[in-house]
Amino acid sequence: MNTTLERSQSSPPILIDSASDVDAPIVLEIYRRVLSEERWMVTRPDEFNVNDEWQAKIIRELNNSSNSRFLVARIGPRIVGALSVTGGKHDRLMHRAEIEIYVDSDCRGMGVGRALMESAITWSKTNPILDKLSLYVFADNTRAIALYENFGFVVEGRMIGEFQEMDGSKRDNVMMALVV
Repeated sequence: MNTTLERSQSSPPILIDSASDVDAPIVLEIYRRVLSEERWMVTRPDEFNVNDEWQAKIIRELNNSSNSRFLVARIGPRIVGALSVTGGKHDRLMHRAEIEIYVDSDCRGMGVGRALMESAITWSKTNPILDKLSLYVFADNTRAIALYENFGFVVEGRMIGEFQEMDGSKRDNVMMALVV
């Protein structure tokens, strides 16, 4: 998979490609930076203790699976975001895949998330196994929810007070899905 999304004349194109082992260290750096914001991911930075080899193994496993994929977004040579499509491993779940997406903070609002989602959905529609994509998003992440709705994702449920912040406040989790 190799897709280029052309943008305005003043902006370089966003290249979406399947990740490889050599991308693992950069993918982890971006993930850790997003975690350090302590806002958009469930995992706290101190709970995430993995290394480059682990990430490379995940990339290989997903890209070698018939119903999964691990994509990266590049602007020029720089990786600026990633998206995993993780297909079910049990017979009753093979038809669905869960999406996780993250974009480096300095590249948000540039179309990176849109390009990753577009590529993942296009790939999923051509996959003979998959017929449903699902994802979870914090209810207050209105920007992400708007992006997902723009692609046709619908809310399937809301988990009230699913996550507790360090200050004791609670945040809801929204389940969304798209039939592909």
